[in-house]
Amino acid sequence: MKKIILAAMVAIAGWLSTQAQSLPAPEKYNNLLEQMVTLEQRKAEFMMNATMETLAKDPKGYRQMMELAERRFSNAADPLHNEGLYMVVLKHVTESYVLSNTEKEKQRLLLEGAKKNMIGSVAADFDYVVPGDKTVHHLKDLKADYILVYFNNPDCESCEAVKERLASNELINKMISDKKLIVLAIYPYDDQKLWKKAKYPKMMINGWNQSQQIEFGELYDLPTLPCFYLLNNDYKVLIKNEGSLNKVEAVLKQLTQTQPASAN
Repeated sequence: MKKIILAAMVAIAGWLSTQAQSLPAPEKYNNLLEQMVTLEQRKAEFMMNATMETLAKDPKGYRQMMELAERRFSNAADPLHNEGLYMVVLKHVTESYVLSNTEKEKQRLLLEGAKKNMIGSVAADFDYVVPGDKTVHHLKDLKADYILVYFNNPDCESCEAVKERLASNELINKMISDKKLIVLAIYPYDDQKLWKKAKYPKMMINGWNQSQQIEFGELYDLPTLPCFYLLNNDYKVLIKNEGSLNKVEAVLKQLTQTQPASAN
């Protein structure tokens, strides 16, 4: 394993060296990240860790890569959004000798947020109410092959646009019709009047986290809205903090294609 890690570090160092002649560091690092996300996830995470190890000898470059990774990997609206790669960077910077203790404190907080509801873990339960009903419902009351949680804010133009796209999405509506998918729209903030006057398509559940446990109890780390979480029937997280409906649809399509046919 040590030989593999060393070989990866040498290869990355060579790539960075050859690129250094023609590109400024931020652009060079950005190109590397763009190439990395095209790899299989485990390989990409291995290469990301090796990259941070290589850059540890250059504190300025190390910080530039750290800031770039935060901007691109943690942003749900960015095409390079990747929670797994972001966590690799956060883990490295909190354990390395490069940053000061003060700098590490921010990164530790970001890492704690990123650890919440990780892909493969069971999602934290939360309560919600729906319009015209005082009954308190819970995420884990929902039963379906898949649950798509749509964290949104009615006061957000992007959220409204995505809501309309959800309502007209053929695959999502078919899965709902076949009782294989539930779409739960959740407003996590405290403006009840804003939530009450908002209109939601009938194909989704319109929920408000009235107790505010999502935000103030810090159950979920929501860096930007809108964002999606996709859960399976055991409430395990398949997609986390995803801002692209196209990516959600692609995963759902893959899941439905690989799902075994029901016995007659």
